[in-house]
Amino acid sequence: MASDVTRTARRRAAIKSSSPFIVWTFAAIVLCLLMLANFSFGVLSSARAYVGGESLWSKAQKDAVFHLQNYASSRSPEELRQFRANIAIPLGDHEARIEMNKSDPDFEKVRREFIMGGIHPDDITGMFNLYRRFEWVSFMQRSIRAWETGDRYIVQLEDAGTRLQREIESPAPSAAKIQFILAEISRINENLTPVEIQFDEALGDASRTTYRLLQAIMLVATPGLLIFGTLLSLRILQQKRRTENRVNHMAFHDELTSLPNRMMLNQRLDQALSRHCRAGTQLAILFMDLDRFKVINDSLGHGAGDILLCQVADRLRSESRKGDTVARMGGDEFVLLVENPETLTDVSACAQRVVERLSAPYMLGSNDCHITLSIGISIYPSDGVDSQTLLKAADMAMYRAKETGRNNYLHYAPSMNVHTLERLELESDLRHALDRGEFLLHYQPKVETATGMIIGTEALLRWKHPLRGLIPPTSFIPLAEETGLIVPIGEWVLATACAQNKAWQDQGLTNLTVSVNLSARQFGDPMLLEKLIRIIGASGLDPSSLELEITESMVMSHGACAVAVLENLKSIGVQIAIDDFGTGYSSLAYLKRFPIDTLKVDRSFIRDIPADSSDMKITRAIIALAHGLRLKVVAEGVETADQLKFLRAHHCDSVQGYFLYRPLPDADLADVLALNRRDHVARVAISA
Repeated sequence: MASDVTRTARRRAAIKSSSPFIVWTFAAIVLCLLMLANFSFGVLSSARAYVGGESLWSKAQKDAVFHLQNYASSRSPEELRQFRANIAIPLGDHEARIEMNKSDPDFEKVRREFIMGGIHPDDITGMFNLYRRFEWVSFMQRSIRAWETGDRYIVQLEDAGTRLQREIESPAPSAAKIQFILAEISRINENLTPVEIQFDEALGDASRTTYRLLQAIMLVATPGLLIFGTLLSLRILQQKRRTENRVNHMAFHDELTSLPNRMMLNQRLDQALSRHCRAGTQLAILFMDLDRFKVINDSLGHGAGDILLCQVADRLRSESRKGDTVARMGGDEFVLLVENPETLTDVSACAQRVVERLSAPYMLGSNDCHITLSIGISIYPSDGVDSQTLLKAADMAMYRAKETGRNNYLHYAPSMNVHTLERLELESDLRHALDRGEFLLHYQPKVETATGMIIGTEALLRWKHPLRGLIPPTSFIPLAEETGLIVPIGEWVLATACAQNKAWQDQGLTNLTVSVNLSARQFGDPMLLEKLIRIIGASGLDPSSLELEITESMVMSHGACAVAVLENLKSIGVQIAIDDFGTGYSSLAYLKRFPIDTLKVDRSFIRDIPADSSDMKITRAIIALAHGLRLKVVAEGVETADQLKFLRAHHCDSVQGYFLYRPLPDADLADVLALNRRDHVARVAISA
């Protein structure tokens, strides 16, 4: 089953991943082409910028020669200034090239020099990158050689201009020297012309090569992209149809088990009701819930729980007839819609087969797992004529099947509605009981067997309902646990018990302790320690006078974290007792590992003493085991003198039960405590 689930998951992953892969491939190709086109246009733009820069360079050089020659004949300072302004343009390009030749050039300096050379700021980055990245390409090498040659002539021209200015401005200018310099300037100007031509040709080759490359790429890529785009469109349409089918399947089927889900069940049920209404025939709904499925999830993990649900779904499919519908409602709830049953006996037989079939062992890896289920049955038209009424009736019957022992089935009966309404009313009243002050505590004394002295009490919760009177804990504690109301109620119990015990201690009963039962939800509350410290602090009670009672199953269900919780509780000084010892896991390992102080022997082992020798042996063993581990022992449910005599003979530390004291309100217990203390003092005085 696990391999089937894995293969299904892989097929789904393949379907989901194939189309995105093609889309991303297409997008990557288009992106690469766009990047290549952008790069090519960048190269073209940068090459054009160099051509434009060369034009500025050439014009500025010729203008500089012209103004220098005019300066030689006119001696005008304006002509000299024009020469300097024009020669600065090629000199700026010269300084930019010198900086770009460095291993780590200063781009800002290159930018300044290019701007001085008349280059537009937007072209500078492209020119810089073209020079640095493609200096190894043939056309760039030819361009750079031409540029370097031209720069040498420009430097010579600038030097000649400086020498000409110096000669003209000298006190006795020499006409021969001036003519010599002018001849040198003319020679430099003539030498620059072929250099400019070489530079233009190299940059022209660069532009043409880049353009042809870009053109070839586009000519090759365009048909390929058209074909690829067509295939991709077909693939996307195919995937769209698959996705629509998949979405439709997901909308009406459970993803884990592939069974019809609640929505499809409602549709099929409505259609079936229409058919059976016209035909005047019956149909049955079997509403199923796995018993204690949470234990599987908590102990083996949710992965194992999912595998179990798939195996349950397979067994339900095999047990259903052709035309019946098996659906998963969610969680561990399933529904079997049985159409045209001949008699109610046939429905019951079907339910019994399902119970037996699903109770057979399951293999979850290496674990042999057993699980049962409870079934509620409703029949059309006797239990309802619409889908929601029938499902609700079957659901109610299923919960009553759980309450009556699980692993069975029950047919819906109208009386179940009354029970459900009562439960809803009770839950509603329970939510307001704390605010209305309807809870109270009774205290059952714990008596030291050796002395008969009351050494502590156990706080027991009672609910005084304004209409129903005193409601026993068994009627509302499970409901409070289920709804989460046990947490605030438990805090109230702790606060009230601590305050009352402190009041008794202030009256002189200094060694009296009080025991309070912790619920599973309280034990798992991460704020438990903080709340407990606050409650104890507010009451003024010494923490050692408070004993917290927890059950074996509660400790074991929390696993390794239970040790940390108990150690935190012990760190503030409270005492820890294991309640109902012997009825749960009875693990000797946790007795050694957990920081506990007391074992409370469950009343089921005390009830038949001395008639049942097995109970006597078990009780003796528990007492011996506890004393061997230096733990105190409290026996619950002591109802007879023979039981008390047996426990005293085997050195049970203390006892509680109706033979000694019933649970009493705090006012009545105060009188009992005072009388017990006077009797004890009198007995001590007599023995002295």
